[in-house]
This record gives sequence, structure tokens and C-alpha cells, in this order.
Amino acid sequence: MKTSVARHGSLRAYLGGFAASLFLTLASFGLVLYGPPLESSLLFGILALLAILQIILQIYFFLHVDTSSEQLWHLLPLLYTLLIVTLLVGGTLWIMHNANLHMMSGMDP
Repeated sequence: MKTSVARHGSLRAYLGGFAASLFLTLASFGLVLYGPPLESSLLFGILALLAILQIILQIYFFLHVDTSSEQLWHLLPLLYTLLIVTLLVGGTLWIMHNANLHMMSGMDP
């Protein structure tokens, strides 16, 4: 009978993940506080990209979820959760945008 052994990272992997996570966090704060003046949409896009990288980094280094066959049962619920959250947030923003358009349409001067 085979027993599955959970894959845990070494101290070096944890410290590397922590250093990369710290770098991404400080890069975000530095960009907002001391960065060059950028358009708000470009700044938001860069910050969103840094946030997504941070999430992927945390999932890989600290939760040990990857695309290996042993981790498939951990990866699928994570992907399903991301789908549900994306649908909820996207649907909410869509409804709020349409409500704003329809309720404010008669307010033109």
C-alpha cells in the first residue's frame, strides 16, 4: 500500500518565497508613494498585475499547490473558487454599472 507524503518546502524555499513576497509588496507601496506620475488606469493595471503575481507566489511557495498530478485535488477546488469569485465580482460590477447608467440617465443638465 502506497502512502502519499505531503510535499513541504525547505527553509531556503520559504525564505525565497518570503523575500519575493516582500519585494512585490514593497514594489507596490513604492510605486504608489514614490513612483512616477502615471495615468490612474495604468497604475491600477500595474498594481493588479503585482497583486496577481503575489497570489500565485503565495499559492506556490506557502500552500504548495502546483500542477503536478499529486496536487490536482488541491488545484481544482482553487480554480473553481477563482471562477465563482470572478463571476460574483464581475456580475456585481456589471449590475452596478447598468444601474448607474439607467438611474442617472435623466439627470443630464
